[in-house]
Amino acid sequence: MGRWERSWSITRTSFDVLRKDSEMIWFPILSGIFSILFAVALIVPSFVLDVFESMGVGRQAVGPIQVVVLFVTYFGLSTIATFFNVCVVYTTRVRLSGGDATFMDSIRFAFSRMGLIVGWSLISATVGIVLHGIDSMGRRSGLPGKVLLWILRTILAAAWSVMTVFVVPSMVYRDLGPIDAIKDSWNTLRQTWGEGIIGYWGVGLAGFVCALPGMALIGLGIGVASSIPVVGLGMIGLGVLFIAAVSLVFGVVSTIYKTALYHWATTQMVPAGYDPHAMQSAFRR
Repeated sequence: MGRWERSWSITRTSFDVLRKDSEMIWFPILSGIFSILFAVALIVPSFVLDVFESMGVGRQAVGPIQVVVLFVTYFGLSTIATFFNVCVVYTTRVRLSGGDATFMDSIRFAFSRMGLIVGWSLISATVGIVLHGIDSMGRRSGLPGKVLLWILRTILAAAWSVMTVFVVPSMVYRDLGPIDAIKDSWNTLRQTWGEGIIGYWGVGLAGFVCALPGMALIGLGIGVASSIPVVGLGMIGLGVLFIAAVSLVFGVVSTIYKTALYHWATTQMVPAGYDPHAMQSAFRR
């Protein structure tokens, strides 16, 4: 069984897990709702900054406030996203162990890991600030500097995303703090290098392909809107909803995929429903 074939087998079974625990789809929906509410709440600080600038307060005084507001934004959004990701991983963990966690079981478990979630969100927000700082330096630089800083920012962001791919499963399975979870994520990734990377990018690529009809519908809607506005707007709306639905489903499946790999890595037990050969050959010995 080749590497891509193994990864597709694990992905296909991950869809079956989602079908059995379809309530997991509500976790990213709630994450999106709370993120929107949080973003709306931050309109007030942004308005205050605009007032400061209109009053002639110097950029040296406003600058630190902007950094604080940006950090709070990253921290809040990361906390919300991580909380509901923990819910998905916990539900998957119980299912892979042969159990069936309810919606509220997963919510209660996520609250029990709140300290770890906050600690991880602080680190995630700090990294976000650093990457934003590189972006800001690039905007103020000449063309060669912009290119170099863009390359640096892209490499750092990609490396961070890949290195921390198993952080949430580490918190759920081993109750690890953020630093130890990052170390554990990296060690697990080294074991599952092929399937970990293919799953991280491959599921996203499959989601992009499935979202193409929605993109096409939006494109047609834009073309029709000039002559028949109601029909065009309706097509655009349907396209957006279709893409959102695909993103939700594949986002959950990606988390299930990573959890299945982590489950095998930590317990040495084949997750319920998965192909034993696919899981056992997913690791380099």
